[in-house]
This record gives sequence, structure tokens and C-alpha cells, in this order.
Amino acid sequence: MSSTTKKVLIVGCAVALVLGIVIVILGGLALHRFTSAISSTMEMPAALHTPGVKTGQGVLTATVMWTGSGVGAVSDIAVGQFNGAAGSQIGVAGSEGAVFLDGAGNLQSAVTFSRTHGHVDIIDVQGDGTCEFVDCGPSARGASLIDHRGQETWHYGGGMPGVDDMAAGDVDGDGELEFAVGFNGGGGVHLLESDGHQVWRQPDGNVWHVEFVDTNGDGKPEIVHSNAAGQMTIRDAKGTVINRVSPPTYFSWFSLCRYPGKTGAIYALYSTAGSILLVDASGKVAAQRNAPDCGMLGEARGTPVKLRANDAEYLAVLVSFRQWERGVLYVYNRSGQLVYEEVLAQPSGATASLTLGNAATDTLLVGGNGQVLQYR
Repeated sequence: MSSTTKKVLIVGCAVALVLGIVIVILGGLALHRFTSAISSTMEMPAALHTPGVKTGQGVLTATVMWTGSGVGAVSDIAVGQFNGAAGSQIGVAGSEGAVFLDGAGNLQSAVTFSRTHGHVDIIDVQGDGTCEFVDCGPSARGASLIDHRGQETWHYGGGMPGVDDMAAGDVDGDGELEFAVGFNGGGGVHLLESDGHQVWRQPDGNVWHVEFVDTNGDGKPEIVHSNAAGQMTIRDAKGTVINRVSPPTYFSWFSLCRYPGKTGAIYALYSTAGSILLVDASGKVAAQRNAPDCGMLGEARGTPVKLRANDAEYLAVLVSFRQWERGVLYVYNRSGQLVYEEVLAQPSGATASLTLGNAATDTLLVGGNGQVLQYR
């Protein structure tokens, strides 16, 4: 080997070594920034450390409407006919069971589940006035339908990838409910008959949340879900994507909310850092509300609520942060001004507004661990 060739090899090796060191340094810096960002996102904001009213002291009065054992973490509050008998009740469901209350919060009946579940919603599959329950996940054990006695009728999924969410709706217009199940990872979205048998499955990544809503006004709901790309995806009864849009910020966990009042249109409501957004089926923002102390990892649920007899309905939004064992209740007037903010000492997956008796205003209900608070 000539001396010239040796010099070329030495110089080449030196350059490669320098480049390698630079790449390692830059990669280390990038990794540090990434992990720092994740760590920052996962840290509880200082404002959430101390529960209590942050804005609007005295605007609302909170009392305990119901408290007891056998329900666990409250995940759904609904008003309707649940036990096959005439008359409306307040249904409260959680991870361990459900209770049915009268308008004053007095216990009328209770159901204990055969095992502990995840996020449980109240549902009437047959439309006969006797309710069932759905375990929507998220869970590696799968989603399930639970009968009125608390026994599991069927479950779907299990293993990996796990179920992120499940929702029910009559997507094909045959008069019977179907169930859409969203999976983590590459599990996609599946449609089930009311007996739990699969109709179809479609690929997608990280289907964080799924709902049924009529997006085109034809009287039949479509399947609306989020995914790993932060997109809103709309599918028809066969699972075909008929629209896919990107809202202005990352779209993952969301809920459905009427806006600006109880007779308003249905929007997807979700939270992001410092804001609550309501977007339509095209991804366009219908309203954005300032939400101090709201992080990016919350589950937001909203409801219109009439708090003053002579005022238009307010918008109440409950954001739950399960990883921090905290919740934040925001209340906005019709002009969008934040009139009330309270940090709650526990997360909650349920809120509802209802009119009790002949009252001129609504009562706002918020679930907790084994309790329901009422705000007036």
C-alpha cells in the first residue's frame, strides 16, 4: 500500500470518527429534548397540586347529592328510564356497579357487577326501558356488554393490542345497535353486532376514541374516531372512510357536546394545553375557550347547563386527568367568558345537567369516587 493511500485512509477514518461523534452528540441532544418534553408533559402542573376554586368563588355552590359504596369510580351519569318502570331516574354507573336515584339523590335500587370494569356507560340495547351497561375500556382485557343484573353478556378483544374505546349506535339503520371498537397500536377499528359478533374490521393506528354521530343530516349516524395521526376519521356502515380531516391541534380523546345550548348542533369537544375546543365534522373550530391549568393529557366532557333563570345556557366542561388523580371543572357563560374554575381532588369521567322538579334552572352533576356532587 502506497503512502498516499495510507494518508487517504487515515484522513477518511478521522473524518468518519468526527462525523460519528457529531451524530452521537446531536442524537443525544435530540433525545434529551424529546425526553424532557415528555417528562414536562407528564408532570402535574403546579396549579393542580392544591384542589379548590380558582376562579368565581361564590358563583356556584357544591353539595354532595349521593355518596356510597359499590359503584367505584363514577364514569357515567344519565337521566331516564332504567328499570322498566314508569318515571325518570338518575343512573350513576362506575367501575364496580351502578345505583339509581330519585331527584333528591335517594337510593332506589343498585346493581353490583360480577367483576371490576373500566369506563362503564349506561345503555338500553333493546330500547325496552331496562338498561344494560357497556365497559368501553381502555383495557387489555377487552370491551364488554353487561346485563341489567351486572353479569357480563359478552366481551370482545383481550390481549394485545388492547381496546382503547367502544361506542354503540345504529349505523346501518336496521333498528338494532352496533358496537364500534377502537384498538391501540395497529388493531384498527372493528364493528360488532349487538350480540358481540364481528361484522368487519378496518386498519388504523391508535384509535383513541370512537363515537356515533349523524355528520351529514341523513338521520343515520356515522362512526367518528380519532387516530395516531391526530385526525378525525368518519366511516360509513361498511367501514369505508368517507372523510378524514385534521383539526387545528392534535385530536385524540374527545366527547360529543351540544353547543351553544341544549338544542344546538352536536360537536366534538376536546382539550389541549390551555384550551377547550369544539369542532364540527369538517374539523372547523366552532368555539375555543380559555382553560387555564389544562394540560394535553385530559379527557374533556361538556354539557350545556342553565344556571340562571334569565340567562342563556352556560357551558360546563369537566376535564379529567387520571394520571394525576385530578379533575378541573370549567364553566363559561354564553359570551365565552370563564366564570368558574375548580380543581377537583379526584378525576371524574361523568357530568350531566338536569332540571329537578319545576325549577327554572338546572343542577349540574359531577361524578367522583363513590359520590356525585351537585352544583347550583
